[in-house]
Amino acid sequence: MKIIEIDLNYIADEDSVIALGNFDGVHKGHMELINKAVARADDLNIKSSILLFNEHTDNLIKVGKKDIITTNQTKFEILENLGVDIIYLINFTREFMAYTPKMFLKDFLADNLKIRGVVVGYDYTYGFKKSGDVDFLLENKDLFDTIDVINQISSHGEKISSTLIRNLIEEGRIKEANDLLSRPYKLIGEIIHAKGLGKKMGYPTANLKLVDNFVIPRYGVYDTDIIINGERFKASTNIGTNPTVEHDGIKIEAHILDFDRDIYGEIVELELLDFVRPELKFDSIEELFDQIAKDVLVTRNRWLYKPAFIW
Repeated sequence: MKIIEIDLNYIADEDSVIALGNFDGVHKGHMELINKAVARADDLNIKSSILLFNEHTDNLIKVGKKDIITTNQTKFEILENLGVDIIYLINFTREFMAYTPKMFLKDFLADNLKIRGVVVGYDYTYGFKKSGDVDFLLENKDLFDTIDVINQISSHGEKISSTLIRNLIEEGRIKEANDLLSRPYKLIGEIIHAKGLGKKMGYPTANLKLVDNFVIPRYGVYDTDIIINGERFKASTNIGTNPTVEHDGIKIEAHILDFDRDIYGEIVELELLDFVRPELKFDSIEELFDQIAKDVLVTRNRWLYKPAFIW
């Protein structure tokens, strides 16, 4: 798979079928589009491609940086597994935002990127102030050999969307979010030094400093796996403010089972598998650590998660 960083003047050197969307999270709905683009490219005997933005488009038009479900690096790994040949990576600039729908379809896609086939969701919008839609795309079908429009993909009667998945994560409904993602939701962070209270009480923790603006799950304890240099370990993880002992910001603390290595400074992946309990304030440190022992037992008694790409 090729990852090509482009701007609006880039001219592609080969034809392709492109899947278009925001792809925030690369969930089951997105996978339908991507799988269709890969299949259509095979039919035409050309490459499959996808357009990704370096940052979420909302970051340019709204105040504050939008929380993400998936980093671009993780997206790259997923897309390669799905069989995508080319990722076109572009900055969402004010110049790009000002493109009319016709400029986007003809100048950018058909002429510059040499797109022969387009795959979009039924509600895809593009161009200045999202003024382009599927109807306009179909009115300009002569620009392309094929156009495929994917109907709404639902789960239990509800549209699968990044917004739905964000809400599920924030509510602690992590198994439901994972089902819509077709994989565990994961946080990525650097292991940093902390106060070491857990170690003194027999439950040392790896403390994560997140590398990006991830969606923060509901505060509480989670059954997790932690991946360190490609090796997977069970971990009981607390996400929250530790109200029993301190109140100085959000912490992500993973007690890694049967593990005794110095991993300070390592970048690790923390996969959230299930919500165990909400964050609680205990009357004493002893009560807290009695509960931690019960939390750890939940993770210890769970079969080691075996990743299996559903796509």
